[in-house]
Amino acid sequence: MSFSINSDVLDKLTSYCEERGCSRSWVMSRALEAYLAQCIEDKTDYEIGACAWKEFEQSDEKTYSAEDVFAEAGL
Repeated sequence: MSFSINSDVLDKLTSYCEERGCSRSWVMSRALEAYLAQCIEDKTDYEIGACAWKEFEQSDEKTYSAEDVFAEAGL
């Protein structure tokens, strides 16, 4: 596998790895794992929210503005 990387980022990566005593490949693998985990979590959060919104739209529930809530609470 190959990919392109900005020379400034590569320099920072190389320097970091030299200080830590690890390979660039190791750091890149961990970074990609973390990034993908976050992407998957974000996708799941979106799907849950979209499903909840769809269910709400199909219900007869009333919405309340922030002003309504504050007024009801006497704020």
